[in-house]
Amino acid sequence: MWKCGNLIAVALIAASPAYANPKPEDTWPGFRGHEMSGVAPAAKIPDRWSASEHVKWAVPIAGHGWSSPIVWGDTVFVTSAISSKPFKKPTPGLYGNEYIAEMQAQGVPDAEIGKRAQARDNELTDEADEIRYMVYALDATGGKVKWEREAVRMKPFGGRHRKNTYASETPFTDGERLYVSFGQNVGMFVYSLDGKLLWKKQWQPRPIYLDFGTGSSPVVADGKVYLLQDNEEQPSIAALDAKTGDEVWRTPRAGSGFPVKSSWMTPFVWKNALRTEIVTTGQGNVVSYDPQGKELWRVTRMSMPTASPFSAGGLLYVGTGSQGDANRPFYAIKPGANGDISLKPGETSNEFIAWSHPRASGYTPSALVHNGRAYVIHDTGILSVFDAKTGQMAYKVRVGGGGQTFSASPIGAGSRILLLTEEGTTFVLETAGEYKEIARNDLGEMSLASPAIAGNALYIRTESKLFKIAN
Repeated sequence: MWKCGNLIAVALIAASPAYANPKPEDTWPGFRGHEMSGVAPAAKIPDRWSASEHVKWAVPIAGHGWSSPIVWGDTVFVTSAISSKPFKKPTPGLYGNEYIAEMQAQGVPDAEIGKRAQARDNELTDEADEIRYMVYALDATGGKVKWEREAVRMKPFGGRHRKNTYASETPFTDGERLYVSFGQNVGMFVYSLDGKLLWKKQWQPRPIYLDFGTGSSPVVADGKVYLLQDNEEQPSIAALDAKTGDEVWRTPRAGSGFPVKSSWMTPFVWKNALRTEIVTTGQGNVVSYDPQGKELWRVTRMSMPTASPFSAGGLLYVGTGSQGDANRPFYAIKPGANGDISLKPGETSNEFIAWSHPRASGYTPSALVHNGRAYVIHDTGILSVFDAKTGQMAYKVRVGGGGQTFSASPIGAGSRILLLTEEGTTFVLETAGEYKEIARNDLGEMSLASPAIAGNALYIRTESKLFKIAN
């Protein structure tokens, strides 16, 4: 156990076969696990747990961060941001426009409305102190720290939304290296699995829309690190050499019809039957690139780019939305597209769009396909479930009867669907054609990070701790 800002350094351990050759089911290598699917199909985890029941360990994590844990064999990796000055606390729930509407009704000038709303929702640059951007490797068996590293110490450029953090990007490992990003305005830091810094890369800081902060995680495939660096000045997607950090290519995204240039989604490497694609969303568009950075196809009339795409059963699933927006499209897309494949008015499918729904996507959570069904959860707790191949709706429900809000993405484990609320309660559902709630498991603390599953264990990050839950 440790206290914030006073972590005990431990000796490095030598790389072991457990690092190099774990079974796939004992790994969860990046954001949303294998191929960003969010699924551990054979995992056997408890249906019920609490802050003490079925808890193998619960380890305090210093500082503040909503990055997800990742797992490689006997090691769990996680990041955090530490400051000597208290961070502005997040609160669960939706940060809606009612506050703005009240001020408008009172005749408050627009400039003052913007100032008050930003003070409510954001931690601004002048409110932040110097940040220690930290990386931790924990022993998966007992939760002890194997090693810790301070990647960089600096005052942040730009602010953050209260529900974001300065360590929201999830690391990635390919079994050779640990790729840690703290966002385009801090940098990329790559380590050996025993904690040796191999290379780092930093860029000129750029402003993010409304000072919301960053959130796009790195992905690694075929010797390249793919980074989406959308900002308000020079949005782009880049590929770096995974061994050296050298930039292989960079494709500008400015002028692509994005009214807002920033985004927070994680790009997806789609290895389909025809080719490999790098699929992204930006405000207004889904855009897919080939591995050399050339645009292949796009879909227009999209919304806020926070949720991330993934594939299942040969189809690509992608959606965007915001909490109060009627335009929340969700698509199932076939391989092989080229050019603009957007639907025409009145269409729900075409040659390359297998099916769609105009108002289903979540704002923050990514969707899930498990056991033949697509599970799409909105931040407000509305769960829409579709046949993954046809798009026919199986059911639509307010999870738990209502009153729940969600930021974490759902995950599938065995025959279960896990939905983690912002207040730290996990709803366990059966993968059935109707809503069948098995359990509600409360950890008693706010949680916005998507969980991880490896080796029949569930890892949940709350505001102050990392839990390992298993039978």
